[in-house]
Amino acid sequence: LASLRSMADNHWKRPQTTNGLNNYKEVKMSLIIAGGWVMVPLLLISIIVLALIIDRSLSYIWNPLPDADQQKNILEKIQKGEFAAAETYFSETPWLKNYASALGSSEKMPFYEGILAENISSLAAMMDKRLPLLATLGRISPLLGLLGTIIGMIQTFAVIAQSRSGIDMELLAEGIWQALITTATGLIIAIPAVFCYRIFLSIESNRLDYLNRVANKAVLYKQSQNNAA
Repeated sequence: LASLRSMADNHWKRPQTTNGLNNYKEVKMSLIIAGGWVMVPLLLISIIVLALIIDRSLSYIWNPLPDADQQKNILEKIQKGEFAAAETYFSETPWLKNYASALGSSEKMPFYEGILAENISSLAAMMDKRLPLLATLGRISPLLGLLGTIIGMIQTFAVIAQSRSGIDMELLAEGIWQALITTATGLIIAIPAVFCYRIFLSIESNRLDYLNRVANKAVLYKQSQNNAA
């Protein structure tokens, strides 16, 4: 009896789960369709934004700076003129190998300063890669959502204006909530896009600030050596 009862329970539970998934898919599709053609570019933008966030996150995770203790040691080594030791620290981080070579360059001033500045500029361009696109999509998506809402409201009131039986409140409410779908979708895309963009900018700023501090100490040491000579 227990086995029969469990089989019966499983039999009745399966359709409910399937129906729940089907209902969820149907609701999701109905919302996309109700939003109109504006939902198509919004969905494409959401996919691109997600891909950019994943790409930049993995880039920062796979290309870290030396840890806090190493950073402090590097600054101390540079201040003492021990460029070879500092170069060794940086060369252990793959994306900073060229910077390490520039730091340990035997060029005289002002060529040495120019090499460091050029290297930092190339690192800034590498870290800034695709960030402008993320910022642009974060700004465009709510505007595109608002456009969809305005178009939906225009269509709703146009239908009401042509109706001779008076204002149908049910029709009006349905038209309004359908029109607001695109605004909500645009904001759902824009909020994480702008949030992640600001985080990425902060990470980039902190990294460049540290690399510039190291470069400035190296340049000051070289200048002091030239003046002493």
